[in-house]
Amino acid sequence: MLADWIRRPFRVGPLSRRPVRIGIGAALLLAVPALAYYLLAYAPAQTTTAEPEFQTSAVRQGDLILYASGSGTLIAGNQVELGFGTSGSVAEVHVQAGDTVEAGEILAEQADREQLEAAVAADELALVEAQQALEELYASADLVAAQAQLSLANAQAAVDVAQATWQSQQAGYRASSTTIRAAEAELALAKEAIAAAEAEAGKFSSDDPQFAQAYKDYAAAVQRYWKALANLNWYTGHPTELQQAKLDAELALAKAQVGEAERAYSQVQAGPDPDQLASAELRVANAEAELALSRRNLERSVIVAPFAGTIMEVSGGIGDSVAAPFLALADLSRPELEVFLDETDADKISIGDEVEVVFDAFPATIYTGRVVQVDPKLNTQLGVATIKGRVQLDPAEVDGLLVGMNAAIDVIGGRAEGVLLVPVEALRELGPGEYAVFVVVDGEPQLRSVEVGLMDLTFAEIRSGLTAGEIVTTGVVETG
Repeated sequence: MLADWIRRPFRVGPLSRRPVRIGIGAALLLAVPALAYYLLAYAPAQTTTAEPEFQTSAVRQGDLILYASGSGTLIAGNQVELGFGTSGSVAEVHVQAGDTVEAGEILAEQADREQLEAAVAADELALVEAQQALEELYASADLVAAQAQLSLANAQAAVDVAQATWQSQQAGYRASSTTIRAAEAELALAKEAIAAAEAEAGKFSSDDPQFAQAYKDYAAAVQRYWKALANLNWYTGHPTELQQAKLDAELALAKAQVGEAERAYSQVQAGPDPDQLASAELRVANAEAELALSRRNLERSVIVAPFAGTIMEVSGGIGDSVAAPFLALADLSRPELEVFLDETDADKISIGDEVEVVFDAFPATIYTGRVVQVDPKLNTQLGVATIKGRVQLDPAEVDGLLVGMNAAIDVIGGRAEGVLLVPVEALRELGPGEYAVFVVVDGEPQLRSVEVGLMDLTFAEIRSGLTAGEIVTTGVVETG
């Protein structure tokens, strides 16, 4: 009766209100006992006997991309600011902003080039004078050394003569007339050799490098003379008591003079005085530096494009006095992005990584490029630390882009396409780099080792161990 009544259509109007209220009341009377039975008897029984259920997911095939997002600004791949080598007025400007130029093209010229040329000539003369002074120092050192060597040779020869005379007089020996005449002839030849050597030395000025050699030849001739004289004295007899005293004194004096000559020669035989040499070399170095600077200033009085590019800025005109660079040249054929990423993404960017770029001005176009530079330190501005790098865009895609455009970037740290994927919750780590999953087979989970590739916060790439469509557990769901 109740069911038949519930199936009856409701009538709208005063007459229908009472039957509806009666039907609902009867239904409530029947439902209350049923609900009480469920809560007190059936529900507790179900809670006690329910088995845990596994939360599962199917192994599917798809793409996995690891990326870090950031922002960037388009800059010229190569940009320089150009100016004159020294401050001065502008004589000619051959370009304006927006012009394209070739490498080696003249862009501007400086006035007062005659003054710069005069400075170069003056510095060249100063360098020549400094070099001559250094050469003269070496030449004079050779002459002084030669003179000291000659003095030493003379002193040694004098000792030899004094020693031979002293010994000859002590021996009381007198040679034959033939031996004495031979000694006299040798002494005469020695005198002639001295005269010839002296004449040869007179052919050269004291600053001539050959003068030192001539002095050495003269010293050898003198040494020969003293030896011949000693031999002659040896062959001609011995002294009286007064002569003996004189011989003793002459021998002692000759030995003392040798010691003095040796000390003098040792001081000059190694070359010029070290302090004088250092000073002369410093003057040469300073003159070379001054000349290099003046030549550079002259060369840079004409500004030449160092590479092909576009003139970005001209901030000086004819007649203006400029002391700083006033031309900006940029190579726009290979623009780059200066990019910034959050410091937490330091492990997600490296040189060579692929980058996808979307410019604010062209939101429907995805540009591509690669990371070519990552700064080794964090870039901090306004208290915010970021990773700074550079991205080289594909040259085939840069038409229409303007320096200064802003963009959003994704640095692709890894890409796997058409691979098997499982939720990361399905992985069970067995050890460093070793993973397994529970595969549901005939309703029961079975542990199986798998090789894992790329992984993000949601999915993991499975390189081996599973096939598409298999079911893996991702956790246990307690019911009841």
